Amino acid sequence: MVLRLSVGYCFLVAEGNPPGVPSGVQVCEIDRTYVVLSWKSPPYYSKAPMWYYLEKLMSGSNAWQRVNTQVPIRSPRYAVFDLAEGKEYKFRVLSANMHGTSEPSEPTTLIQTLQLKGLSATCVPSAPGQVIATRETDTSVLIQWAPPKDPNNLIGYYIDQCVAGSKDWTSANHKPHKKTKFVVSGLAKGQTYVFRVQAINELGLSDESQESAPLTVKAALTPPSAPYDIALLNCDGRSMVLNWKKPLHSGGAEVKEYYVDKRRSGTALWREVHIPPVHERLYKVEGLTEGAVYQFRVYAANLAGLGPASKHSADFTCELWTMPEPGPAHDLTFCEVRDNSLVVEWEEPVYCGSGPITGYHVEYAKKDSTDWVTANEAAVSHRFLKVTGLQAAESYVFRVRAVNAAGVGMASMASDLVTAKAVAGSQEVSCVVDEKTGDIVLSFESCQLSEGHRCISKLIFKNPDKDDVGTFSVSVTNTEGVSSSYTITSEELAKMLALSHDIRHPIIPLKTELSYKILERGRMRFWLQAEEISSNVTYKFFANNKELSGPNKMGHDVSTGIIEFILDHFTEENEGTFTCQITDGGGKAQSSLVLIGDAFKAALAEADYQRREYIRVKEGPHFSEFLTLQIGDDCSVTLVCKVANLKKESEFHWYKEDTEIIPDVKPDLGSGVCKLPIKEFSQKTTGVYKATISDDRGKDMSQIDISGKVFDDAISKLSQLAGASAAELVIKCTATGIQLQCHMKYYTSEMNVIEPGEKDKGSYSIVITNAENSHKRTLDLSGDGHLTCTVCGDPKPQVSWLKNGAEVEPDDQYVVSLDQGKFASLTIKGVSMEDSDVSVYRHGEKLPEAKPTLTPKTIIPPKLPIEIPQPKTQPASAAPSAAASPAPSPAPPKAPAGRGIRSPTPSRRK
Repeated sequence: MVLRLSVGYCFLVAEGNPPGVPSGVQVCEIDRTYVVLSWKSPPYYSKAPMWYYLEKLMSGSNAWQRVNTQVPIRSPRYAVFDLAEGKEYKFRVLSANMHGTSEPSEPTTLIQTLQLKGLSATCVPSAPGQVIATRETDTSVLIQWAPPKDPNNLIGYYIDQCVAGSKDWTSANHKPHKKTKFVVSGLAKGQTYVFRVQAINELGLSDESQESAPLTVKAALTPPSAPYDIALLNCDGRSMVLNWKKPLHSGGAEVKEYYVDKRRSGTALWREVHIPPVHERLYKVEGLTEGAVYQFRVYAANLAGLGPASKHSADFTCELWTMPEPGPAHDLTFCEVRDNSLVVEWEEPVYCGSGPITGYHVEYAKKDSTDWVTANEAAVSHRFLKVTGLQAAESYVFRVRAVNAAGVGMASMASDLVTAKAVAGSQEVSCVVDEKTGDIVLSFESCQLSEGHRCISKLIFKNPDKDDVGTFSVSVTNTEGVSSSYTITSEELAKMLALSHDIRHPIIPLKTELSYKILERGRMRFWLQAEEISSNVTYKFFANNKELSGPNKMGHDVSTGIIEFILDHFTEENEGTFTCQITDGGGKAQSSLVLIGDAFKAALAEADYQRREYIRVKEGPHFSEFLTLQIGDDCSVTLVCKVANLKKESEFHWYKEDTEIIPDVKPDLGSGVCKLPIKEFSQKTTGVYKATISDDRGKDMSQIDISGKVFDDAISKLSQLAGASAAELVIKCTATGIQLQCHMKYYTSEMNVIEPGEKDKGSYSIVITNAENSHKRTLDLSGDGHLTCTVCGDPKPQVSWLKNGAEVEPDDQYVVSLDQGKFASLTIKGVSMEDSDVSVYRHGEKLPEAKPTLTPKTIIPPKLPIEIPQPKTQPASAAPSAAASPAPSPAPPKAPAGRGIRSPTPSRRK
């Protein structure tokens, strides 16, 4: 696909419409008989000239009158004369061109002219009227103006000139000029000027006239030069189709008309073919005689008049064309001329031959050469070709041959010479995606419209699609062949469409996706963080596709990019998906958070807890520290908690399994610390313990389940303390036998051996273990036995030792002694079963007659046995012990005969 863009005066616009409506009509100057008006021109980019019409309306009248009927106004400033003194008028402006007139502008308010009661005879002239500048030569301009309404002994005029856009006014004449015409000379060719005029008399200069319309200095219009290279494109035996090249010089105006003459070959009389002018350079001459030979010539005309006739054509015989190959192509033009390449374009043949045209070949030859080179071996189906491989600064001529199924057709007329040399300042078409709008833009820059002026022409694809693949060309009129082209491939278009989509639908990058945080009172804060946001950012939050409202609950921080929404009441109805949509300028972003199932239940539970905590802590008595189980160094077990925000009427209660516990000592609410000792800690004391604090403001509760791991950790701690406090094993004789005893702070393990025999000799051990380590105590029951007792009395007592009721006689086995008259001892060497009954009596006591019944040896457990835990594979952390210093360990209690010391808390059985 080829798009031809004709870029003239730096704009691409549609022709054929009248200009827009002027605006801002206002008064610049008011006098007795005239006012000076100015206005804003409408946007206008057409090549057709534009002018203005002024209309006035006198107060009290309904008829608008045209002010300028003879001379069009070119400048948006004009002086309206011939007004009545002291009258009120309204004015309005219309714009016009060759295609029509616009609607009138908004009228001015009522404007009243001045009215003087008495006019002095000594006044300067009034300002001259409208100034009109017209072309004269390449360096001069003709200025004409209307004389002042009040000459007041006028002497002449001074003409000022200024380059358009500047304020540097200079005088064009050095003495008063008496006529209302003046030729300003010495101007720069191609420069644009504006002009003004002042009248002068003996009293001085008048005010300046209004400025002329800007005018670019160039030669005045002349008729165009002659057309040339008349070619025959088709003949049917009764008519011929002719084509010619346009004049090399247009005369300063567009050539719009052509006139064609004919004559029989060999005659001198030329006849006009058609009286009305021909507007195209392709014309079918009718009414010819078959077999006759004709010659033709062509005239061109512009606004300045008819130019000279062309050279006559070659002899054309009026014979029917029957060859199967196509006729010649025509109207070869060139663009994108570079040092080594150019693009040639042409129009298709009028005569197609026996079948449709399938392609074209382009041939070229160097200047003054007859060696034609085919630029493309394979015919191209379109009517343009970029010819490469040319030599820089070399001149070439080109021709084109059409191809159909029958073969290659006639060659076109050779083109004018073209030099392979890039125009100074030539630029290429660039194709970019606009970073702001996402439009695909073809841009071309030209610098030849006027000196120092650059033109950027753009072709914008608002909604590009796959149909826009192809080659786009641009050429600039009124230049030395400035042109370029760009080919958009399907692959490039796909990339640009993707980039365009990203720009038109930008995504705001997020640092953090939508998350939540539970605040006090159980409120939910949904938030996310963007990489960057502006102060104009907007956003919406949705829960299950329903928008969450409340402007005071939403907010953002531009410095951090955080956007948040606070949900006051988070309930079961809020289970689902939460979404935040962000818009910032053209950028958008969206993030969602799914809260369903276990995740929602956890969030809801936490929100409920925080809501209760807020009410509990802020509004009534509450636990500042919840119930904990503490183990003291003295193996005491205590429940401890702390309460706060109390008053005199606050009540504290202990419960186990919802049954109130009345402690021996009431809780100390003054200190805020409440304790409940648990005596004889064992499996029987496990369960759920609760504590409550309440008054008229509310109630708070704390509970702890002493079972499972909590109980195991407590027992482990107790075992650790008990094992560390275990004393050495000792032997003790009792009425029931010999006892092995080990005293501990928390538990006493006792072993009682009755009638020990030979097999009972040896080393006895007790092992106390906990989760961290073990403690072992041993005693050796072998060798000699040693019995002692202390006696006293007055007179000095006599001590006898008895065995089975018979007095023991001292010998080598039994050694009896009495030290200091009160320490009696019996040493038995080689203790045996026969020594199982040895007693000591004071002298005079009755001796027992019965022999005790022997019982087997046994281990006497505590009355309430407790199992000592074995070492675990993964030790559990011990329960915290009380912070206070431990109390001194009590002395081991004295056990009655045949019984061990009672343990306060039994151990767990395995």
